[in-house]
Amino acid sequence: MTKTRNSQPEPVPAASQLAILPFLSAVHGVLRADAGNARMRITMHRVMSREGDGYIQQICTYLGSLPYDQTPVGRIFPVDTGIMGRAFDRKLIQRTRRYGDINLLRADLEKDLHDIGNATPVAEMPVSYLAIPLLGPGDEVVLVLYAECNVLNFFADDPRVTLLAAMCGGLCQLFDWLNEQQPFPTLRNYPLEIGKLSRSAPTVFARLQEDASLAPPRFSSVTSLNFDASPA
Repeated sequence: MTKTRNSQPEPVPAASQLAILPFLSAVHGVLRADAGNARMRITMHRVMSREGDGYIQQICTYLGSLPYDQTPVGRIFPVDTGIMGRAFDRKLIQRTRRYGDINLLRADLEKDLHDIGNATPVAEMPVSYLAIPLLGPGDEVVLVLYAECNVLNFFADDPRVTLLAAMCGGLCQLFDWLNEQQPFPTLRNYPLEIGKLSRSAPTVFARLQEDASLAPPRFSSVTSLNFDASPA
């Protein structure tokens, strides 16, 4: 199903946000050790349903070099939006490929921005992007870790991406345990029924991004992420 892009927010349970934020804080700490004071943003998206259609939804605030801000939380996007959408469709880790120098990257980025009708000046755009899909037991995308950084070739570094994928794998194991054992009586992961996928024209920077040759992390039982707390 094709729809125009709509980033209006939809509610995200506080318990779901709190389940993700400590993990992203750890990811931010690991990346900040290498990126220094460079501009950086990290967040997580989930696949959710609205009025029967499936979307990608920003599940929590951005972490990184800017102050915390709840404004973006809950925004929904068609499933083919940006590098997240490419990770969703290909079910593979996506990242910005390695460039010999910044001028070569910006030449490709300028062409990509033109192709998707984005008027943002090239100099204002980050130069490194990463999207890691976290897959469910049926090969469905449950979550997508998104990161951007203004350091050239930051995510073209294989050991760095391998480390982040391993961290996501640990998160999968934790959520599987919470989903299966339900150790907290008032906390549940309520399944989401994902309907027809909402699509629009893809907005990935096609020249910049590539598949990473690394298997994406997987859940063994979680098919959607919707933790919420109920009264005792």
